[in-house]
Amino acid sequence: MAADVHPPKLAGGQELTPARPRGRSRWPRHGSATAFWLAVAPAVAVFGVFTVWPMLQVVGASFTNSRGFAGTVDFTGLENYRTIFSADPTLVKAVTNTAVYAFFKIVVQTVAAFLIAVLLHRRLLLGNAYRAIFFAPMVISPVAIVFTWSFMYDPTTGTINQLLAGLGLGFLQQDWLGDYDLALYSVILVDLWSGLGFSVVIFLAGLSTIPAEILEAARVDGARAWGTVRHITLPLMAPTIGLVLVLAVNGALRAFDTVYLMTRGGPGNQTQLFMTQVFFEGLVKNNFGYASAMAVLVIVLLVGIATTQNKLNRRMDERMGNR
Repeated sequence: MAADVHPPKLAGGQELTPARPRGRSRWPRHGSATAFWLAVAPAVAVFGVFTVWPMLQVVGASFTNSRGFAGTVDFTGLENYRTIFSADPTLVKAVTNTAVYAFFKIVVQTVAAFLIAVLLHRRLLLGNAYRAIFFAPMVISPVAIVFTWSFMYDPTTGTINQLLAGLGLGFLQQDWLGDYDLALYSVILVDLWSGLGFSVVIFLAGLSTIPAEILEAARVDGARAWGTVRHITLPLMAPTIGLVLVLAVNGALRAFDTVYLMTRGGPGNQTQLFMTQVFFEGLVKNNFGYASAMAVLVIVLLVGIATTQNKLNRRMDERMGNR
């Protein structure tokens, strides 16, 4: 007859409990899934109610002649989309202004932010102070930024014109927000100033992931500063640059608050952007169906750009992994 096997005991007579095998979850699979969905249910519900459902309503309204809360709603099919592509002069002007705005937001701001990040990444005296200065506009309220710059742009008592007069450059004084040729660029300057710091921070985060050994080896081999940036930093920073570009495109297509608060699209639609035109059509002229169709086009474009960027990042990761 086999002898009884008793678990070992401690000095006080207490039996040792066998250790739980590693790798096993404390919760059964069914319980773990239940706990997971209970944890994320509030966030999913909030996202569905405040994001998905309004978006579906906008998509549905884009196929109707909805005028907000007034009148009846009739299905019109693709009529609103045909109107968008019918070369309406006001909308064409808004699209042209948005293209100019996008060039400065995507190209100029991205290049400037990258160069500033490369400089700040080096061990400069008061480097942290410089980083704080560039990032400071991101923590300031957009309304405060618009109010401050509007005061600076004032043609009679504004800081900019007063400074030009004090320097003996009075001939350069302008009505910065009232001039048909300068208004758009004046607004763009405000957005560039306020958004530059965010791109700089993202680039600094990407630069910090580049192994210092690679850069040091390039210096030992005699690579110059520009050669290091071109052949090492830029290729390794490609995913970060792609992220910044996607965010810049997103910001350019959704630009609204600065223009609306500073100029309301004026003078004479010279600063009218696509999203301010959407606001004007939907909430001023009450063409909610037409404005919804315009908004849907922006959503589709943004989703397409983000999807393309993700595919490019995956291909790049695969190439880097095969090397």
